[in-house]
Amino acid sequence: MWSGFRTSLLAVTACIGAGCASGPAGYGPWLTPARLEELKTQQEYADFIAARYAGMSGDPSSAAAYYRRAFGSAPTDATLLERATFATLISGDAGEATRMVAAVDASVAQQSPSAQLVLIVDEIGSGKTKSALQRLRTSSLGAINADLVGFLTAWLTATESADKGIAALAQLPPRRLLAGEQAAIRGMMYLGAGRDEKAIDAFNQAQRLPLASTALVASLNARLMASRGDIAGAHKAIALEIEESGASSLTDYLLTMLDSGQPVVRPKLSTRQGAAIVIYLASAGGIARSSPELGALRYSLALRLDPELAPARLAFADAFSQQERAEDAVEVLREIQATSPWRAEALIQQAWLLNGIDHPGEALVAADQALASSRRRDIAIAVADLNRINGNHERARKLYDEIIAADLEAKQPDWRVLFARANALSAGGNWKAAEADAIAALAIEPDRPEIQNFLGFGWVERGEHVEQGMTLIRKAAAARPDQGYIVDSLGWAHFQLGQYSEAVLQLERATELSPADAEIVDHLGDAYWRSGREAEARYQWIAALRLKPGPEREQSLRGKLDKGLPAMPAASLASRP
Repeated sequence: MWSGFRTSLLAVTACIGAGCASGPAGYGPWLTPARLEELKTQQEYADFIAARYAGMSGDPSSAAAYYRRAFGSAPTDATLLERATFATLISGDAGEATRMVAAVDASVAQQSPSAQLVLIVDEIGSGKTKSALQRLRTSSLGAINADLVGFLTAWLTATESADKGIAALAQLPPRRLLAGEQAAIRGMMYLGAGRDEKAIDAFNQAQRLPLASTALVASLNARLMASRGDIAGAHKAIALEIEESGASSLTDYLLTMLDSGQPVVRPKLSTRQGAAIVIYLASAGGIARSSPELGALRYSLALRLDPELAPARLAFADAFSQQERAEDAVEVLREIQATSPWRAEALIQQAWLLNGIDHPGEALVAADQALASSRRRDIAIAVADLNRINGNHERARKLYDEIIAADLEAKQPDWRVLFARANALSAGGNWKAAEADAIAALAIEPDRPEIQNFLGFGWVERGEHVEQGMTLIRKAAAARPDQGYIVDSLGWAHFQLGQYSEAVLQLERATELSPADAEIVDHLGDAYWRSGREAEARYQWIAALRLKPGPEREQSLRGKLDKGLPAMPAASLASRP
């Protein structure tokens, strides 16, 4: 990998060596012409350029490795230390960042905010609370870390004196978006001091404020109340969590715990566990919302302190996913233990990630494991959806059957599940049952374009209720004129009715909207052929083949390229009743 990057960088380094001072986008003011001259004969220079190239190419692990090598060539360069530490944390390797920073001269590390964060976390993990506090109070960690510094300082102060920690927390500048997190941390401080009533009040307040991780706070709150014998209060805390964020594996776990009648152990947080939660809360409620890279950095630090903090691990995986690092996200999720209350969420998230990187077999295994862990409705829907989109229509249909039966029993029919089952039934060859589900879904949501499109096209394609079907398709296309698959339905319906000029018009538009959809490109080829534009038809069929359609469509396309379309049918759909 390293030699490959060097080869790829020849053009970049040649440009810079020739005096292209601006360089590729993002080099920043640090790479000045004077600095270039200084670096030209150094290993540091080559590794720095390689790191920048790897970062811009979406390979953060290689970028981090090159930055570390560059810093190794210039161990007094605080700018390179910052870049190396930052990149290593973003890549998700807090352990490697710690090893690197531990060997750095203190005067150099002092100039790197990311290095200071690493040292603070390492000191907390080593039980050196006073050293970590001192570093928090004296280091320049930048405005971007202000919330984290304030919360961590208050938490560590509270481990020595709850009153002083709570006072420090109260003195922080008010932040409306982090008010819930601040209340939760105050609750943790009271919990650590054994002042349970005040802890419960703070947790209750946090649950009613905007909060990035309501489930974690609800868990602390419910377990604390239950340990004091207040089972009704614990149920209320869980009910509020379900109302605000929906049911989850954690709420299922908590309700099972309460219903078992077994004594509930009072929650207890060590200094490092609490610090991990503080880092997670400060990040999930703040900087991570706008920057998945910074989210990954923070979550890696939180997990360095508490590898079993599942909410941080789930958020870490999500940050990787947002950076299109699905493989890394899957590996992070696999670290969540089978006994964790968060197991089902981790597995279903893994399943979707694996499916997205073309590992459907592994995805379906993970989905089944999630369902075995929790039969909750949202998990069952996700498993059914994964089976449907992977062609396991009968398996999907059976799962939808269970969900719909429960919905009807609760008198809460859901058009989404009905429509999903309609798609599975139609793909499985049972149009009449699919039609019934689509009609039921449309009765609940009469203006939903996707249902209108599905039902209308199904009718027109089969020559049933043609006029009514065309009306539904036109409504869908008017509501979603930018959706290629719906415009395709309108064009293909015109084709089925023998209205080839209008079919070409609509299918050309659909192809512009969705040029990578083999089915739509194939349809345009058919419309061209029926319009007498045979050369253009063959061009479209070849283009559809290049888009790697499924085996059935590929065979059809090759047959059309060989022989064209069959002769025109004796009667068009327009003449059917």
